[in-house]
Amino acid sequence: MVPAPLPPWLLLAGLLGVINAAACFMLFGRHWSRLAWYAVLGIFAASLGQLVGLAVPLPKPLLIGEVNVAVTTLATFGVLGFARLSGL
Repeated sequence: MVPAPLPPWLLLAGLLGVINAAACFMLFGRHWSRLAWYAVLGIFAASLGQLVGLAVPLPKPLLIGEVNVAVTTLATFGVLGFARLSGL
């Protein structure tokens, strides 16, 4: 059996990051040319939020496997909100 190049929780966190980035773009986005940046930042923020969620003992109200959906979503919207306020 060949090991996966990325752990499954990281792939799922990235997918949640893209979904949350699309939702954030629909709420706060300016122009279609910036949608790719929202997606890249969403993947990064969700993955980072999931790593923090695994390291810090936080409440886990909604889990999908090992992915804490609440922490992942809050991290994505927080980073994208900061990026939007910074001019993205």
